[in-house]
Amino acid sequence: MIDLLIRGATVIDGTGAEPFPADVGIVGDRIAVVAPDAGIAAAAELDAGGLLLTPGLIDPHSHSDWSILGNRDALSTVHQGVTTEVVGNCGVTYAPIADGDEETARRALAAFGYDGEVRWRSFADLLTVVHDGGTAQNLAWFVGHTGLRRAAERTEGDLVRTMERHLHEALDAGALGFSSGLEYGAGRNASTPELEALARVAGRHDAMYASHIRNRDTALAEAVAEFFRVVHAGELRAQLSHLNVRHDTGAHEGAWEEAVARLESERRSGVDVLADMTPYPDGIGLAAGLLPDWLLSAGEEAAADALRDPAVRARVRADADRYWRFVHRGQWERVRLAVSPATPDWEGLILPEIAAANGTDEWDAYFDIMAASGGDLGAVQFMGALFHPDHVAEAVRHERFLLGVDGFTSRRDGVLGARTPHPLFFHGSQHFLSHHALRARTLPLEAAVHKMTGAVARHFRLRDRGVVADGAFADLVLWDPELLRATDTFVLPETYATAARHVWVNGTAVVSSGARTVHRPGIRLERADVL
Repeated sequence: MIDLLIRGATVIDGTGAEPFPADVGIVGDRIAVVAPDAGIAAAAELDAGGLLLTPGLIDPHSHSDWSILGNRDALSTVHQGVTTEVVGNCGVTYAPIADGDEETARRALAAFGYDGEVRWRSFADLLTVVHDGGTAQNLAWFVGHTGLRRAAERTEGDLVRTMERHLHEALDAGALGFSSGLEYGAGRNASTPELEALARVAGRHDAMYASHIRNRDTALAEAVAEFFRVVHAGELRAQLSHLNVRHDTGAHEGAWEEAVARLESERRSGVDVLADMTPYPDGIGLAAGLLPDWLLSAGEEAAADALRDPAVRARVRADADRYWRFVHRGQWERVRLAVSPATPDWEGLILPEIAAANGTDEWDAYFDIMAASGGDLGAVQFMGALFHPDHVAEAVRHERFLLGVDGFTSRRDGVLGARTPHPLFFHGSQHFLSHHALRARTLPLEAAVHKMTGAVARHFRLRDRGVVADGAFADLVLWDPELLRATDTFVLPETYATAARHVWVNGTAVVSSGARTVHRPGIRLERADVL
């Protein structure tokens, strides 16, 4: 007996094939039948006439590991039809944690709505804490290089050997691989040989490497070359995270095209590598990325204290041509304060507005924000106007680019609601479909769905996911195509996105007739679960 028969849908199956009419039957957590006019008995039926049925969306580049403990229902993302997220990106994960670092981690996670204690140390312990409490979505995890390095720096013994041990333990716990974020924090201090050593450990586990590379403007080619050195060291499958060039930051004409050509060349030589692109010209970033290493070397709290000194501020002003380089050129109007636990009244304002309200210039406004943060420099996040829209569209349509939001699951109330005033968090995934596919026609709808479902599952080896097919897991979304086309995804929704009328995760409804259910059927997708 079929548990649920979705009757009369127009199916976009996640393979890139053209839409077709079909009935889809679910038994337990799997799809049991995909056929036109199936004519079989079912315990329950749902009339899907006039609606689109797709696989659940899979975000290949998410930071929802930061917010899931404060938002286990994944409200902003399940309402967009996102059923699986690949998390732990850009090197930043809150495990492993060295003894004495628990309070730092607790304060950082509190900025994302978590009001509990940090009682885990290892990566395996973190996965247990997250998933034993239940989640609405499936999560596949990278362990972050910054987490590995920070834990190793606070442990006696050789730094790289200790990192290798932590990585081995995380991979044994089911991590897909390790990620790095080389433009900021501990990642900026990592040498290429250090990363190569970790890659060799990952290679012995047949794991992956994902990287926010060291530069995406004047030294893009060198950063891409380093990425592939690390990949080759471990003979790894790889994901080149948000491969793009920030507007007006000094990259030479054709720099992005050259980087993509290198990716294509590596693929021809046998490297299994893809890239991804974000949906909007705007993007999030760590505010501490502007700060120099000489300031950060003594620790976040010492750096924050030092930023109260006018002499230190003057020195930083002269030594801040890094990360978002347009800031060094005086283009502060492109920067909005997104998350700042110590100065929440300024969240949502652009830096010139904060400066005007406090009678300072933008640099001093920035320094005031960072000084107030104390030991929580890493919790301060910016939203920046980063990319030219034409550049976004070119990457979105490119066949080697998956479509990822580079955000985290949020909600409209509480701490998270106050700190995510950008449509990226509530419409980011749907924006690829509504804006890029249906309105701007950047690419066909079935191609966009493929880049967000089957292509992601295949690259990350998420077994039996990302397609509407017999035997696949029943991660499914039933869309209202008129709402999907009509929704203005450049503005915040009144509550949550509404075009995804029904969403199932592992055969269980998490959204029904547009409303969130109470179920949390998501699981952790470990390397044991991949091909």
